[in-house]
Order: sequence, then structure tokens, then C-alpha cells
Amino acid sequence: MSTYVEEISFLDEPAIKAGNSELEIIIIPGWGSNLISIVHKGSNTELLRVPTSTKEYLNNPVLFGTPILFPPNRIDRGKFSFNERTYQFEINELDKQNHIHGFVHTRKWEVVSIEVNDQTVKVVTEFDSSKHDDVMAQFPHHFMIRMNYILNDNLFAKKAEIINKSNEPLPLGFGYHTSFLFPEETSFLKLPVKKRWKLNDRFLPTGELEDIEYKDELSEGMNLYGLELDDVFLSSPNASGLQTAQIMNQSTGIEINYTVDQSFKHWVVYNKDGRSGFLCPEPYTWVTNAPNLKVNEELTGIQRIEPDDMKVLRTWIVISHKS
Repeated sequence: MSTYVEEISFLDEPAIKAGNSELEIIIIPGWGSNLISIVHKGSNTELLRVPTSTKEYLNNPVLFGTPILFPPNRIDRGKFSFNERTYQFEINELDKQNHIHGFVHTRKWEVVSIEVNDQTVKVVTEFDSSKHDDVMAQFPHHFMIRMNYILNDNLFAKKAEIINKSNEPLPLGFGYHTSFLFPEETSFLKLPVKKRWKLNDRFLPTGELEDIEYKDELSEGMNLYGLELDDVFLSSPNASGLQTAQIMNQSTGIEINYTVDQSFKHWVVYNKDGRSGFLCPEPYTWVTNAPNLKVNEELTGIQRIEPDDMKVLRTWIVISHKS
């Protein structure tokens, strides 16, 4: 298989383009190591929501590509306690007085390595919190996140390694704000889920789980046209602990299978108004505002990384085309 990788400029930002005969990807280290584009080459179809200008991207960076969320989603007034330490994050969602989406998707990452052989392309990037005083001030742990992007045939895999370099346990919440193009009239989402988290008017879970009125339809493949979603769902993994969100586009014949490992216990599904042509299935290891919920940690998904330890999280995107 013909594989390749090259350094390019994307909207005046240094970027890495990699590909093979099936797929081509673009990663922008300076934009939070954002995988900004996936193109299916056989049909010449872009799969992700890609900005047309730097201004457009910076106006709302979580809605383009696949931003890395650490921690994901909202924290009530940016404050929580864990392991006898109280954390105060910046309030960056002013209208709701929450912190939202963490520290790493808007900051520069470094390229660690690029490997290419006949079958596989692998790009590794890294975020080191000790190089960011503003992050350390809010989250006083020396941690590193190493992202491994692996392209092989029609499979694109991501392996996230979160490393605790500090001398006390680190609270772990991690997710991706994956922004797929999704023409609602011809597209369907299939996502088996158990329950939906009930949210208050600040989009924070109350701690209660509720039934989903369209649960069966969603588990079989559902057209979302006109259905406005910013909902938080409890996963329904298969026997091996994995879960797959499936997107089917009848107009292009493209099918995307987005599979996550057993650490991802929740999905947020966001589509603005159900008429904007994009869909964000967002896998999270912890539910929104998890540290503040009076619910057991097994359900909320809070994990900890002990000093000098590492947590590995894996996701896989497989793209097929039915002409």
C-alpha cells in the first residue's frame, strides 16, 4: 500500500499531512494537536468539519476537527475537590458560569516522532503541562499527554497516553469533540445507549438518569433532521466492553464506524439545531461535572492515575464506501 507523510501549511499553521490509497489526514500540532481533516480518497469525501479561515476556527475551535478534551465538558463554576485537594479552573463559559473543555485543545503541542512504512503511518504528538504556567496554576500536576495517530488501510486509530509525572494521584477525565459532517436529510446515526443524564438549565447533570424516548430507534439507526441535541448518554457497550457509534450517509455511500474502548463510559451528542450539517458524537471517560456529582465513581467514570503511572485510551475509526 502506498503510504506517505509530509509537512505542510494549513491556514498558515504548520501541519502534518499523512495518507495512503484509502485515507488522508491532517494534524495541526499548534491547534491542540487537532486532527482537522479526514478525507476518504476513493469518493473524494471530507468526513470532518473543516474551517475555511483561521478566524472561523478560533471563533469556536471545538466545532472543527477532533479537539482533545482534558477534562471534557462542563465543571460547575470550575470548582471541584478530589483526593483532599480543591481545584479552581477558569470560568470560560461566562453565560453559564462553568469551566468547559479543559486546557489542552487550545494550546500548542509538540511533534515527537513520525514513522512511515509500506503499511502504516504513525504520528506522535505530546503536551507537557510543565511548559504551561497557566495550566499548572489551575491544575497543579505535572502531566503529559502523548497522542499516537495511526493510519493503516481504511482504519484510523488514536492511542492517548496520559502520564502522571506528579507526586499525588491525578483525576482523569478525557474525551474528544469529534465534528463529523452530517447532512441530516440523508444521514443516520446508530448509537446503542442505556439511559440519558437529566440536565439542569446550565447543562449540568442533576445526578438522575432518565429513559430515552427514541432509544430503540437510535440503536437501530436514526435520522436526526430537526432534532436538536446536546444530550449526555450512558454507554451500552458490547460483550468485549467496546462501543461503536455508526454514521451512515446514503448520498455518498460512506459509513463511519467510530469505536471506543471500555474507559469511555459516556457519549455527548451535539448537533446545534439538527439542521446545520454536522454531528458531534463525543466519547467521554467521565460524565459532565463528574467530580461534583453525588453518584458513585463507577457510574460517573472518574478515574485516577497514580504518581509515575500512565493510562492508555484507544479509539478506532473505520471508513467504508458502498458505491
